[in-house]
Amino acid sequence: MRTNDTAPARHLVLRPMRADDIEVVAALHVASWQTAYRGIFTDVYLDTAAEAERRAHWTRRLASPQPLQTGVIAEQDGVAVGFLYLIADADPPRGTLLDNLHVASAARGAGLGRRLLARAAQEIEARGWPSGLHLWVFDANSGARRFYERHGARIVDRTVYASADGGANAALCYAWPDAAVLRVE
Repeated sequence: MRTNDTAPARHLVLRPMRADDIEVVAALHVASWQTAYRGIFTDVYLDTAAEAERRAHWTRRLASPQPLQTGVIAEQDGVAVGFLYLIADADPPRGTLLDNLHVASAARGAGLGRRLLARAAQEIEARGWPSGLHLWVFDANSGARRFYERHGARIVDRTVYASADGGANAALCYAWPDAAVLRVE
């Protein structure tokens, strides 16, 4: 008898973010920051204050949905493993703002970030929002910078950004003139 040594197929669902997703989105956001922002934000903030601050942030956002904002949750086998959040009117000349894209560390490297970018492009087109897409990335976040550059984003601006932990960090604005280039899955 022959055995199958391959891992079981994983079922991925991308679905709209809902008001009852506050806790899961906040938890994913904090876990992502705790891995990606270590050394950018203070350890004290990441380990003690980030959870309550992100929960309050997502409560404000998801309890009162805005017509020019939307989020998408990625679930793998029923477990949330990532999300994105878009804001259409944050900076109209640059297009829609990708305000958040986070993938759980255990799910990284399997194409989920790419799938979320493709979904962002689909959401923008379906809603008739500005077709450009941009986001801000901390200069020190080399992993995120490599990811967005690999997917065709170009640096269009630089600033010093007031961080959630009360500090200030150099940040880069990455942009795609037309998010449609990301639709390929």
